[in-house]
Amino acid sequence: MKLFSQLFHDLDGLTKTNERLKRLAEYFKEADPVDSIWACWFLSGNRVKGAVKTRELREFVAVRTGYPDWVIEECYDRVGDLAETLSLLIGDNDSAQEPIHLHQAVSEHIKPLVYMDRQDRQDALSQTWNTLRSIDLLPFHKILTGGFRMGISKGNLCKALGMAGGIDPAIVAQRLAGSWTPDELSLQEILNPDETESRLCRPFPFCLAYPLQEESPGILGDPNDWQIEWKWDGIRAQLIKSEGKAMIWSRGDESIGDAFPEILEATKLLPDNVCLDGEILAWGHEGLRSFSRLQKRLGRKSPTASMLKREPVRFQAYDLLSLGGEDLRDLKMERRREKLERLISSLPNRFPVSISDVVEGNSWKDLEALREESRDRGVEGFMLKKKDSCYTPGRVKGTWYKWKIDPYLADMVVVSAQLGHGKRSNLYTDYTLAVRNEDGELVVVAKAYSGLTDKEIKEVDKIIRGSITGKFGPVRSVKPNLVFEIAFEGVQISKRHKSGVALRFPRINRWRRDKAPDQVDEVAIIKGYANDPTRQEEDGLKVDEDGNLLLF
Repeated sequence: MKLFSQLFHDLDGLTKTNERLKRLAEYFKEADPVDSIWACWFLSGNRVKGAVKTRELREFVAVRTGYPDWVIEECYDRVGDLAETLSLLIGDNDSAQEPIHLHQAVSEHIKPLVYMDRQDRQDALSQTWNTLRSIDLLPFHKILTGGFRMGISKGNLCKALGMAGGIDPAIVAQRLAGSWTPDELSLQEILNPDETESRLCRPFPFCLAYPLQEESPGILGDPNDWQIEWKWDGIRAQLIKSEGKAMIWSRGDESIGDAFPEILEATKLLPDNVCLDGEILAWGHEGLRSFSRLQKRLGRKSPTASMLKREPVRFQAYDLLSLGGEDLRDLKMERRREKLERLISSLPNRFPVSISDVVEGNSWKDLEALREESRDRGVEGFMLKKKDSCYTPGRVKGTWYKWKIDPYLADMVVVSAQLGHGKRSNLYTDYTLAVRNEDGELVVVAKAYSGLTDKEIKEVDKIIRGSITGKFGPVRSVKPNLVFEIAFEGVQISKRHKSGVALRFPRINRWRRDKAPDQVDEVAIIKGYANDPTRQEEDGLKVDEDGNLLLF
């Protein structure tokens, strides 16, 4: 795939961000523009869906190599990455032809697989493998399996494109926002410095907040310099109305308006060419409801009338990004707030679009005392926004902070583990954790993938390898001897889990070397943290504290 394959391997070998940005910018200057737009699409987190099942890929490689299925599985378990496993098994290809372009690999070798039957897919892939050079195999399989990651965030992609085209990365981010395909957007359009923006209903890049963790808020100076709001427990979104059309965009660039038709309907009373940044919340006659109520609305394309009545929502706006077609992001926060207040005050009562209240406090000490009420209010703490800050894409230190309440903590023991991915594909980094029930038996309550240092991961990996007791596909059951303190944001009583609970955003807080497996916490203690123990969790999509979809 010509320059793209070399780019892939070069980025994999570079560790410094500036070096990666420089290399990526060089690629966009040198590569075929049609290849470049496909590279942008994949780096933005997109994939060609439905081309081939991973199970079929294993079987096709087994046929090609002559190895039995169990050898393929053992290789995959050892390598930990399917794309890399396939590439290593296929190996060097002496009959490889002249390198193909990236857009050819997609249009001629990947997309057609979607519409083929199993045998045709096997034959087509066999022919493709015959055309690929050794250097092409890994990037091709990464694209094919949807595991395409090159250590380039969307923000850094915009910076590299900006470097290549000599334009502001914020403009690039705007042009890449929302849903698009390489057939709809060209590299020339992204890098055209003279193009007049036509936003329609495309979202702005989101402004994000840094966590205020162990630091005291006193380091931020006078609290009167900050706009302080409650940190709502909902789905971050932008509500946009342009030329009479309205859409709701999530932070993941997903259009989610179909799930919330009452909010879209309400935009009829909003002025045209307006963009509100805010949070979608479960909201009934009693006010804010728990996040679990909002989950029932997620992913539904056409919620029924009974669902709309039973699980109402509202859009809680906390910023105004454009009004009357004018981009307001360069205005100071306090000026945007004034305009937002005037806009929302013109709307009728009981309207499903409202404004997030500002919290008053004379000192950080007073605000800290008020913050302790967060869980009783159903919120996650405070958002702190510098009054003179502009609305800038990504996380910019000194502008927005999230001052969250302390997480719940519980001691749990590792009962199984799985190899990681990418550079950690040879280390056990994914852990299943358990606590004890009323009978003293271990019951699984969480999975955790983050929180340990690189040094600790290597220590834990060595311990796990020496205590494996069974194998279930890629999962290895282990003797329960590693105890971790797990932090989590909330608990939901769940009839779908044997333990009876589902935890929100669990992660490792520290390694409890001082505790034995019989000293882990009991499930009854964790159930006591549930916001509403009388309600059962129902099947549905879950999101983390930043509004990103995940599985419990």
